[in-house]
Amino acid sequence: MKIRFNLADEDIAVIEIWEDKVPEIAQKIRDSLPFATYLQHGKLTGDLLLMQTKILADWENIFYPEDLAAEVAERGTEIRGAVSYYGPRQQLSIMYGNDIPPEPLPVSAIGWVIEGADKLELIGIKTWLEPGARVWLSLIDE
Repeated sequence: MKIRFNLADEDIAVIEIWEDKVPEIAQKIRDSLPFATYLQHGKLTGDLLLMQTKILADWENIFYPEDLAAEVAERGTEIRGAVSYYGPRQQLSIMYGNDIPPEPLPVSAIGWVIEGADKLELIGIKTWLEPGARVWLSLIDE
């Protein structure tokens, strides 16, 4: 499933949700689209954009950011573009950069930004200073 990330009437990015790895979360996202939400920044969790949802779902494809941070550092790979769902706060998150501070909370890895990662990085930096931009998420017909 592909989702359009639109900000200020401009299509910024395309997010792919892994329906094979997170079938329940993916279905709940599909059922809720389209919807508007507001950008927040993970002040203590690195280069992270947060978006509140109305989705209630259990963890699927679970990982711990502190483990991922160690793995990324060891391999020298990028995490920029990773999309996650944090059930207790009903939030979608997008890693717009590669700063992942260790955090011992479980998260569901649900997808990847497949277009527009550079634009999201600029939006992430701006959101750090000015949170609250309205974003529209919608399903891209496949």
